Amino acid sequence: MVNKSNTSRIIIGVVCAAIFFFPVYAVAIGGFKTNGQLLNDPFGLPNPATFEAYKMILLKSADFWVFLGNSVVVSGLVILLTLVTAIPAALAISRIEFRGNKFFYNFFIMGMLFPITVAILPLYLQLRNFGLLGTRLGLILSQAAFSLPMSIFIMTGFFKDIPKDLQEAVYIDGGTFFTFGFKIILPLSSPVISTVTIITLIQSWNQFLMPLLVLNDTNKFTIPLGIMQFQGQFTTNWNQIMAFITIALLPMVLLYIFLQKYIISGLTAGAVKG
Repeated sequence: MVNKSNTSRIIIGVVCAAIFFFPVYAVAIGGFKTNGQLLNDPFGLPNPATFEAYKMILLKSADFWVFLGNSVVVSGLVILLTLVTAIPAALAISRIEFRGNKFFYNFFIMGMLFPITVAILPLYLQLRNFGLLGTRLGLILSQAAFSLPMSIFIMTGFFKDIPKDLQEAVYIDGGTFFTFGFKIILPLSSPVISTVTIITLIQSWNQFLMPLLVLNDTNKFTIPLGIMQFQGQFTTNWNQIMAFITIALLPMVLLYIFLQKYIISGLTAGAVKG
């Protein structure tokens, strides 16, 4: 016999999923319609379905591939910079006892409470002073900086859970802290590194406000800014706009569906054991 509480949870879960999924369904299905079908029946199935909007985006729109390439480059370099800086910081905080250890950890954690909207003006002034406005480097550095707090938080919790006996054994065998970090911890940390990589990728790929602040050249626009640019050019062609949005969302949706277990496991380790 099915428990009533479990039935209620299932019903609530299905309703919530339907509510959140409906806008995605409406946008994705809209790309298979003509503008006339969208006006007459915006939420119904296409009758007949047409692939013209998707063909136009994929085969005839050079801008889409420019935006996609920019997003791949920016997101890839943001991930690399975040990992290169977050891993040593988390190692030091979690495995080395020094004065100010908790202060630095709390300092990074406070960054998770600092919304990007509050930082817009000082960030703009800093980028202008360093001559980084309008450059991909300015965008990459800014996104990596805002990715660090969450990354360090997750990694610190995971690194702390690794037994101290392993570290002591390395020291006894004549190894150093760097030997322990790069030959012991890193090989054991592939799950948490995967988690941080996926979260950073999703955040960077979907970021709109920061690229809007930093970039001023359409040839450097990322996918979110590309959607805005495309919508401005094809104001009345809603089927093409919906096709553009669907294709832009598809990589992250598939990534999350297939790799969500790594995200959940990494977040759990960082939250519970940090």
